[in-house]
Amino acid sequence: MSTRQRLYPASGKTTILARHCTDARYVWNLGLEQRNLYRPNRTLRVTANSQMRELAEARRAFAWFAEGSSSIQQQALRDLDQAFKNWWKKPGHFGRPTWRRAGQHEGFRVVEIKTRRVNRKWGEVLVPKLGWVRFRLTRPWADVASCRSARVTLNHAGQWHVTFASAQPSFLRSTTTAVVGLDLGVAASIATSDGALLHMPTLLSAGEAQRKRRLERQRARQVVGSKRRAVTKHKIANLCERESARRKDWIEKKTTEFVRDFDLLAIEDLKVKNMVRSAKGTNAQPGTNVRQKAGLNRVVHTQSWATVRTRLEQKAGAATSPVDVVVVPARNTSRQCEKCGSTAKENRESQAVFHCRACGYHAHADVNAAKNILAAGLAVSGRGGTPQSEAIDQSASSGPVKRQPLVGVAT
Repeated sequence: MSTRQRLYPASGKTTILARHCTDARYVWNLGLEQRNLYRPNRTLRVTANSQMRELAEARRAFAWFAEGSSSIQQQALRDLDQAFKNWWKKPGHFGRPTWRRAGQHEGFRVVEIKTRRVNRKWGEVLVPKLGWVRFRLTRPWADVASCRSARVTLNHAGQWHVTFASAQPSFLRSTTTAVVGLDLGVAASIATSDGALLHMPTLLSAGEAQRKRRLERQRARQVVGSKRRAVTKHKIANLCERESARRKDWIEKKTTEFVRDFDLLAIEDLKVKNMVRSAKGTNAQPGTNVRQKAGLNRVVHTQSWATVRTRLEQKAGAATSPVDVVVVPARNTSRQCEKCGSTAKENRESQAVFHCRACGYHAHADVNAAKNILAAGLAVSGRGGTPQSEAIDQSASSGPVKRQPLVGVAT
């Protein structure tokens, strides 16, 4: 768990913060290059300790290098070493450490951080070679004061933030015995098995969206690397940051409501990475409806389904009373009738209309899918319910398919 606060450095101090970001990125890339060039037949191994010794020698040899903070440079090497350990331990989860680029990876980490409270709204953090820097306090002071490490970052909008690493706070709740299934979609961001359709609010107003489109067209006409293009990119980044903050705020509020009100949450195991693949194909076999698929991909990314699932699992794990988040296969949940269990492609007449060809049941398609998800989640968790039907190719079947057992995935 991390607590991110907005950092407000005084005039003139941003230069030192930018220098720390440059030093941390330079040391990371240099250490990564050493590890990439290492071969097993060499006598000397490349380790964190050997790189620390070489860093000290470089600081003695080059005055410009010694002007930076040694603690920040050393911490960059420790972070690189930990990144390699994570990759070796879980290569399927952690990727191989890659290069850090200017403008994209602007940040550094400080351990044994010191903080102090100024008043109810403001706090200060001690940054090496800079002194005390004020930040806006939006979380309880106890969550910040107990932290021992922090990361200072600069986003594309030119805003500085300090992120304090802390344990996930306890989520206070009482047992409700209520259960719910959640269907994540595009037209309705979240459909519940209770029949509710939750829509993510408009992230940018009409004027803001129009301004963003105008700035993007303006950026496309400008010369790459020019100062005017940099100004335009900064304006676009400000709008993107505003959009991201509003999306995160909505997700945090809704996930908090779900974990507080329900003892079991059933959701789909969506493979978002596969769903947003490009449809343009190759030169030999070009794709169809490429622009439509690209527009759909943008909407899917806007919904942030993975973030919803992650925050549900994190808050459920920190709840003071048990909350189960059950993940079930997504296949055929929108084609299966929750009344009779028949599965057919024709059951879903449109995005919002579900009409069962076997029993005539009518319902909102997303709500019907949410009820199927809940039934599968109850079966997986051992609380009753009916297992989700196994997906069957309807092209090889002459009629609707009845419900068959399927093992779900629980977390």
